[in-house]
This record gives sequence, structure tokens and C-alpha cells, in this order.
Amino acid sequence: MILLTMFYGFAQTGENAVRDKVIGKLATYAMKHSPEKVYLHTDKSIYTNGETIWYKAYLVDGILHKVSEKSEVVYVELWNGDDTLIVRQKLIVEGLGAQGSVKIPINIKNGNLLIRAYTKYMLNERESAIFQKEIPVYAQEFGDYKNPSLDYNGNLADNNSRATKTPVGGNPVVQFFPEGGYLVAGLTSVMGIKATDPQGNGLALEGTIQDGKGNTAGFFKSYEAGLGKVTFVPEADKDYEAVILYGGKEYRFPIPKALPKGYVLSIRNNGDHLIANVSTNKDEGLEGTLLIGHFRGDLFFERLGKAEDDASYSVKLNTDRLFGGVAHFTLFTASGKPICERLVYIDHPKNKVELEVSSDSQTYGPREMVTVDLSALDTNGTQLKGDFSLSVVTGSNQLPQRMADTNIKSWLLLNSDLGDSVEDASYFFENDSRERKYVLDALMLTHGWRRFVWTSFLDNSQGQKTTYIPEKAMGTLIEGFTALMGNPKARKASKVLLRIPELNIIEEKSTDQQGRFSFGPYEIDNGTETYLEIVEANVKSKKKKEEVSIYMGETWSRPEVRRTKKVRIRRTSKGFSKDATSATDTLEGIRNVQEYLAKAYRKKSAEFSYDPSITQLEEVEVSAPKKTRLEERIEEIESKTLHGNATIRLIPDSVGIAGKRAMDLIAEAPGVVMMNGVPKIRGLTGINNNLNPPRRDPLRDPFTQPPSPNMPLFYVDGGEVNFDYVENMYASEILYIDVLRGIEAAIYGLRGYNGVIVIATKSQLSKGGGPTNVPKYSETLIPGFYRKREFFSPDYSFKRPDHKRLDFRTTLFWKPDITIEDSSQLPIQFYTGNTTGTFLVKVEGLSRDGRVAMGQYTFEVSD
Repeated sequence: MILLTMFYGFAQTGENAVRDKVIGKLATYAMKHSPEKVYLHTDKSIYTNGETIWYKAYLVDGILHKVSEKSEVVYVELWNGDDTLIVRQKLIVEGLGAQGSVKIPINIKNGNLLIRAYTKYMLNERESAIFQKEIPVYAQEFGDYKNPSLDYNGNLADNNSRATKTPVGGNPVVQFFPEGGYLVAGLTSVMGIKATDPQGNGLALEGTIQDGKGNTAGFFKSYEAGLGKVTFVPEADKDYEAVILYGGKEYRFPIPKALPKGYVLSIRNNGDHLIANVSTNKDEGLEGTLLIGHFRGDLFFERLGKAEDDASYSVKLNTDRLFGGVAHFTLFTASGKPICERLVYIDHPKNKVELEVSSDSQTYGPREMVTVDLSALDTNGTQLKGDFSLSVVTGSNQLPQRMADTNIKSWLLLNSDLGDSVEDASYFFENDSRERKYVLDALMLTHGWRRFVWTSFLDNSQGQKTTYIPEKAMGTLIEGFTALMGNPKARKASKVLLRIPELNIIEEKSTDQQGRFSFGPYEIDNGTETYLEIVEANVKSKKKKEEVSIYMGETWSRPEVRRTKKVRIRRTSKGFSKDATSATDTLEGIRNVQEYLAKAYRKKSAEFSYDPSITQLEEVEVSAPKKTRLEERIEEIESKTLHGNATIRLIPDSVGIAGKRAMDLIAEAPGVVMMNGVPKIRGLTGINNNLNPPRRDPLRDPFTQPPSPNMPLFYVDGGEVNFDYVENMYASEILYIDVLRGIEAAIYGLRGYNGVIVIATKSQLSKGGGPTNVPKYSETLIPGFYRKREFFSPDYSFKRPDHKRLDFRTTLFWKPDITIEDSSQLPIQFYTGNTTGTFLVKVEGLSRDGRVAMGQYTFEVSD
């Protein structure tokens, strides 16, 4: 065996086809197809109905954990327990992230909501690690408060979501994972062990490895996470089994059969360095084999096997200059076949960030100013630059017992690299004990998720194709297609008109032959009223089946909600115990939940003026005549037009409609004169001075066709029609006629140069809809970019009338945009309220060089 000491860098290698291919593919992946990651920091751990979830979305490069240079748009979604979408937000990322908030519906039921975040570019990954975590929400009925029914773990008894159930006995399930992939006869091998009960909870067990004759080959135990490992040397042609004692009963489980010939990759993690051992019992030895190490596709180590290696070699690799997180080691045979793979968690103490949080006092009174200082230091005490988010919440806001937590370290450095398959990833970082490091390494052994399927990756069938390009924050595209009504597969080419009244936008485009259209991009916010209508496409058809409709839709489908099967950790008061969760811990967890619910309800019932979910209005009696259906119809039409109300409006009843057609009414409207049977609008340049329309400026006006000489624009029920259509209308159909000119007509662009005649019909005064031959328009709320809300924090340094109300906030402060540039970082200041007790300051973020940082601090508020 040869022992080599390797520092950061690559071993000297000559020309090798296998090496060149593997390294080349990884280099291409890292440069062109590297992944992205998203993490959400929420202000609280648990919520009640009607509360607001404040969050910071961190979007980073998936390899370096620095600012991503790819996507500029991130999507945030909130789902209920039945996988029904509640809200979806589209955010523009500035720098390292974006901030937002989601209002929890007041009528929601008890249950665990699912919040998730992703970019379109992330969907290119074979196993895209979309961020998601469950948030428990407790429903409270106003005026009838009582603590909800909680089980012994603090879970909601009437949870309508995928709740964690109390374990109910059953036989244990034990699985075995040979290090590198296989046991090989005659070679020292390590096996990862995962022990669970039938409900998927980790079990703490002890056992032995025995051969067929009952001889003991090794001892093992799993901790409360259900994870452990065992080392032994399997002999050829022998069958082995694990023997455990659980619940007073003996259980036996077969061990994977050892290969007669093969390779073993074994890695020992000593924190500041790794020892990698490669061995084989094949006659050809290790010459020509290739061992590589990479972080998420970024190569940091390679070594070719040499003739002098013979049957084994060992390598020492210092970790002080490596990224933190999950590293992948893969061994290839001389022919280029991937034969062994091992995951290792790298966490060198030298690379940690100390996030120090402190305040000017440990105790404060009601409505007193708190000053918090924040610093991010490396192990040498040097101030680091970085971006962070901070929340200050009541200390009772804690997850119920046995519910998994998620933080920036557990997600970015562990769970996102394991395909979101770890139930409670933060458990492995709660302390630096030898036990936690031991089970974390066992976790690496027992997880088979891999970033690449090497065979397809090397032959170009995976990892080299980008279906979804990185999305840029250039605005919102309004996309869709036109097809027969009720039959979206029957595409029809049409001409579509877009109107966005709020932005004074009006634009017309012809679809392609497949009916597809796209407008924009426009800088519109979520919920902007937008109108689309078909200008030309069977407008005179009287057969409904021949009508053309507009179908909205994005050119990509959002990913399905996928809940990965995970192993839950049954936490105990001790590191290794056969007992269930201690009664003390359980009762404390329930008390925390109930205390928070009481404080949340008190906040609601106080009707505090700056609570966004509660507004108390003075009782006022309002008396007004009930609006007629005619008045309601007029308001409805006005809300769907660009101009609203008009200066010149003709009501048919004022001039009589007996025996008249629509054109007769138009002729009687003020400001209209008939010339050769065609209505003209007085007071316009083209009418009074016989001037031609101005030349069209294509940069200012989007339409390709200039207006017809002296012909006004006609609109009926929100849709543009031609002159022939209006000629065939009867006066009895008309509700009112608006005559627009000057500024009123200008909102219609150059098309309104000769004025606009807007007709509203009576078709909607009764049920049954309008005439089938009127052009249809589609009114929709375009999913534009989310417009962030500012978290309100009261200032009690001066008195205001609304300060007389009690302040029972459970989130005292939320600041998602903290930037540390140097040692002169300004302190963070906010005020306490009337809620007393312990408050928790929780900070998460990233240094500029991609290192995660977490810190917390507590203070007291007393009367």
C-alpha cells in the first residue's frame, strides 16, 4: 500500500483518454450547465390563519453559493396539504435575493402548508432540488378562542395535511449500504446502516454481523437518527446477516452478498483532512483507474492509478481550502466504467463564519427601543462582507415536537445536494459532538442519490442540454393562443388586441398560423388588469362552434409538487436511547405552541391599527338608493373600457328609439355629423380643416396599419368592430353611446385620431350573455412581478393617536436586506410592544465568498 499526501490541486497526469473525457465533461458542466439553488428564510416557524409569512429568497450559484449569474427571476408558491395552489408569486432578484410576503387565508383549516421556491432554469436538472418546507398553520376562530387539540408531539389532531403520525409499533426495517457500492471478498469494507420502524421513524438499535455458523464478524449500533455503520472483512462464499434485539425480540436481516472480485473505495473523514483508500483484488491491480472528487460538478481532485500502486493506495487530502458541503468521490476502471462512488460531508473548522448577534441590553420594557449589533467574522476575527436577513419573534414561536426544521446551512450544504431526501437535516448541525459527526457520515453512506448517472452523462444524453434558459427580469410576457371556443386543439390564426388601462398600453398583433401570440415584455405587477380581444376572426359568425376564443398560458408548466420519502428522526433527551421522546421535552413543546397561539389570538383581538390583517372602522350608517340594474350595467361597462366615463354620452331613451337603427342614434349624438352615411366627429383636425392624419411613428405606435381617413374607431361592449357591424345594429339593443375626441380618444393611440364611438348594449341586463356575433374579449389578471410590501415597524419615540392601542405583535421586526460591507456596520433598531416574555433574534445569510452564516440571540421584555 502506498500513502500519498495530497494538498489542494491535482496530481500530475499524463495523457489518458478516460481521464480527459471525464474531466472534460465535468468542466463543460461547471461552465455551461452548473445548477442554481434557492433558499427561503421565513420570519417565523409556525403561524395562525390570517397572519403574514415574511420571507427572503436567496438565489445562488449551485456550486460556489455566490450570486447567480444566470436567473434573475424566482417563483415562490404556497400550497395547502391537499397539494392545491394557494398563491404564486414571481419575484425579481436583485443581487443575492428577493424579498416578499404571503398572506395566509383567514378561512384556512388546521394543517401544514407547503412553501416552495425555484427558478425555471432549475428544472433542467434530472433531480432538481426545488426548495420546499412545511409550515404548520393553526386555525383560530375570532371570538371563540380555544387551544386546538394537540397530540402528545404537539401536532394538530385535526390536521388536514400530510401530518406526522404517532409511531405505532411493528417490526423494525434495517437496510445496508456498502461503502462505494459493493462488498468485496477479502477486502476491508464499511457498511452504512439505516434502521427505521414501519412508519419511517429512525430507530436506535444495537446488533452484530454474523456468518452462517453464528460467528461474529462485527458490531454496530444506530443512534436516534436510525443511522450507523460497521466495518468488517467479508470472506468469499459466505453469507452474512445482521442480528438485532428489538422490543425483547430477535430479528435477522440478510447482508448483501460480497463480490468475489472488485474494487473498494473507502474514505475516513477526520475533519481537517480526508484519508481516501482505494483497493482491489483483481489481478490487473489499480493501474489506469481514475479517482476524482467534485463539489456539485466542480472538480477539486483527480488521481490516476499507477503500476506501483499494486492492489491499493491511500491519499491524504487537506480540506481547509475546499467548499463546505457534500463532496462526491467516484472511482472509474481503466476502461472508463464508474465502479465506486462515495459521498463525504466537508466542514473544515477554519472555513466557518462566526455570526455574532448582540444587543445594548438583556432586558427591555414595553415599547422600548432595542439596538442590535451584527458582525460576521472568520476564524481569525476578520470582518466578512455579506448579505443577511433578520427576524425578531416571540420565543414561543417554535416548531411542534418531532417536526423537521430547515435552515440555510442544512438546505444549501446538505439537503439540496441529497435530492431533498433528509427529513430533519438541521439535526446534524445542532452541535459539534462526535455523535453528530458520526451519524452525518453514516448519512452519506446511506444515501444513494447522485447528481449524475455517469453512463448517460458521459455519452452526452444527460447534463448537456438546456431546455429552460435562465430567465431574465426584462418584464412580463403576455402569451397565449387563439382557437375555436371550447376546442383549444383547433388553433385559428387571428388578430389580437391587448389593452392595459393602468399603463395606457394598447397594442395589436397577428398570431402565427398556430394561433400563438406574445406581447411584451411589460413591467407589470401581479394582478394588473389586462384585456385581450380578438379583432379579426369569424366576428360575424352566428354559429357558436365557429367562434374563436383566446387561451392564456405560459410556454412552460410549473413543476409538480413532489414529496420525497424521508426518514424521520425520533429525538430523545440523550444521544443514544431506546426510549421514546421524553415527557418533559414533549410537554415543553406543547406549551410553546399553546403559548404562541394565545399571543397570536391576543394580537388579533386587540385590533391594533397597524396590523395588516385587522382594521377597525367606526360604525357609520350609510343610506343611499339601491342602484338599478341599468346603473350597475353602466358601471360594469365603464370599468372595462379605457376611457371610463365620457364627456359626450347619448342615452337612447332621451331621443327615442322607435323604428331607429344604431346609426340613427349616432347621428343624433352631440358632436357627430353624417357625411355620405358615415359618421364624422366634429372638432377634429381631419374634419374641420381637411388635413391628412399625421405620419405614423413606428416607435411610438405599435399598429402596422394607419387609421382609415376620417373614419372613427368603433367599439361595442369592449371589442373593436367594423363599420358594417354597427350599421346592422338596432337602436333597441343600445344602452348608451359615448363619443370620444381629443384627450379622451388619445388613450386609444393613433387609431383614435379620428375619434372613437363606444357603444354599450343591453345584452347583459338579463342572464344569458350577449349576442354570439360580438367579438369576445378576455379579461385577466396577468401574473406579473410581485410588488414587495414593506414590513411596518412602529416608532414610539414620539406620540401618535394610534399608539393608545395595545401592541401585541408576535413578529417585532423583520429586516430581509441587511448588507455588511465593513466594520462600520450601523446597528439595527426597533421597538418592543406590549407583549412580554422572551424574544428570539434569528439571523441567516451568506458571506460574499459563499459561506453560510447563522446566528441567534435572545432578550427579555418585562413590565
